[in-house]
Amino acid sequence: MLKEINRLTKRKEFGYIYKHGKYSFNNYLTLMYVQTKLKNPRIGFSISKKTGKAWLRNKIKRQLREIVKNLIENLNPNYNYVFVTKPEISNLNFNEIKDALIDVVNKAKLMK
Repeated sequence: MLKEINRLTKRKEFGYIYKHGKYSFNNYLTLMYVQTKLKNPRIGFSISKKTGKAWLRNKIKRQLREIVKNLIENLNPNYNYVFVTKPEISNLNFNEIKDALIDVVNKAKLMK
């Protein structure tokens, strides 16, 4: 689980990133990010019902949280992030999801 200071929780925060953020994407994930004045990166996840049943969406969200928890030190701390999954992510295993997430962050040039 991510620390509380690193979580996006409010609908208003997600809405701001959707409206004002920049995008980076690949076949499995879309990364939306916006610059902030905070010292810690804040991260949210959005998983569509098109991805699958609730147990599968929860599994993917748990995997994404674990990956981000291990990579959070490498993310640029001046941004808020929202990871949006695409339905194709349900066919991937943990390592492939990790590679897809790293790929989409590298495309946005947000790794330290």
